[in-house]
Amino acid sequence: MPASTNTLRLDELELFANCTRAELEQISPLTTCLRIPEGQVLIREGSAAKEFVVIVSGTARVTRETDHGIVEVAEVGKGDFLGEMALLTGSARSATATATTDLVVLVSSVGEFRSIMEIAPSVAGKVRQASLDRATSLRIAA
Repeated sequence: MPASTNTLRLDELELFANCTRAELEQISPLTTCLRIPEGQVLIREGSAAKEFVVIVSGTARVTRETDHGIVEVAEVGKGDFLGEMALLTGSARSATATATTDLVVLVSSVGEFRSIMEIAPSVAGKVRQASLDRATSLRIAA
């Protein structure tokens, strides 16, 4: 169910904090605000990349399947984002993210994600750096 976007200010989220007003005005229509119930899977390991998710409120657990079973990789919350690695590389999802509380999220399609990356260099830099950091930590953990 869509959440109200009237009270949400993108610049209150770290990802968008360095954006100009003009960039924020262009980015806003490229996101859909949704409410996600506790327990729902947002992203499933091995699935195709179809969206980019920014957490506005609530928390989610990120897990991966390993030879030793399912391992928790991270707990993410307000301001964190998910799904960028597969979108940047064109690969399948490398982890599963499940809501551990009710969530409010911003979701962007592949095309919207690409547009956001072009519109806002500060966002693109943060997303690329996070992707590199995550890829490194996944290689270390493997």
